[in-house]
Amino acid sequence: MKSKNLFKILKSKRFKSIKLDNIIESKYVLKRSGGSYKQFLFSFYDQNQKEWSLVPDLSVNSAVKFINNNIKTKTKWFYSGEAFRKQNKNINSPVINQTGYEIFAGDNKYKDDKEIIQTSIEIFKKSKFKKGELNISNIEIFNALVDRLSLAPRWKDRIKRHFCREAYFNQLLNKLSSNTDINPIAVEKDKKIAEKFRKQDPNTLYSGRTLKNILERFDLKNYKEPRLETDKKNVNTIKDYLKISCRITKAPEILNKFFKKNKLNLFISDDYFPVNKNLKNIKINFSTNINRSLEYYSGMVFNITVAKKGKKNVLLSGGRYDGLLKNLGSKKNINAVGAAIDMSML
Repeated sequence: MKSKNLFKILKSKRFKSIKLDNIIESKYVLKRSGGSYKQFLFSFYDQNQKEWSLVPDLSVNSAVKFINNNIKTKTKWFYSGEAFRKQNKNINSPVINQTGYEIFAGDNKYKDDKEIIQTSIEIFKKSKFKKGELNISNIEIFNALVDRLSLAPRWKDRIKRHFCREAYFNQLLNKLSSNTDINPIAVEKDKKIAEKFRKQDPNTLYSGRTLKNILERFDLKNYKEPRLETDKKNVNTIKDYLKISCRITKAPEILNKFFKKNKLNLFISDDYFPVNKNLKNIKINFSTNINRSLEYYSGMVFNITVAKKGKKNVLLSGGRYDGLLKNLGSKKNINAVGAAIDMSML
């Protein structure tokens, strides 16, 4: 598919073309990523010692532009350009050619999610690929599941927050289920040391932290929210959930059976997902384990995969990220959903 044909589809859906800068203040990227993107940035400082970066992800620039323009109404944008990330084992080139399309400030999430997915399906149908798979999930289901487990609040927060960092996420689950990071002898020794510190001035600083803060954190871990005997069972529930993969038409039934089996107060209706039937030449699946590399997704997520040179590749991917704009500086929460196409695949 040529770019002009892709743009024609987006314009027919009333997405407006916008121009984005190739650089962005590094603080915006780091706010969005919590620092996990820092290792991939091409950064530099200007004469005022302000740090800038080549854009690693066009969606951030788009969100910043929406905030800076102080737009109050529903807005549909599309853009095309290059993003830049330092190479790692998963990236063949530091230059990523993307086309993205987004809906900001919509008041009907289900309708907007469906529009982004339907637009993506139409783009696939006009591409050179004859067959593909549309994979859909929702981060809200995972978060709701974790909230209903008998885990300490701090562990619930950590598990949800690090869902996008798969390797570290797995380390957290292993720690929680095995307690291999806890040395009982060392814990008892630390408790005795803590009792001695309680007699000191609570405002004393140790490595930039007050003694009061250190002891509060120590008490939280060891007395208020200690590890529970049920943690291993809860970890197994999370791992079993992340194995669920099925046709979208079966997803509500399979999920509800899983929730009932694990005594979780959750229910998924038959019309929960913004697409619930299979289409010609494209299989529609539900998968709990997709699009986990991006930390800002907050709801529906999806991708379309195709076969290229005997391997499965992601043609485009997207999802909902309602918290992103406030994290970047917006004074209020703004609904947002969108997708991006890897132009090298077309």
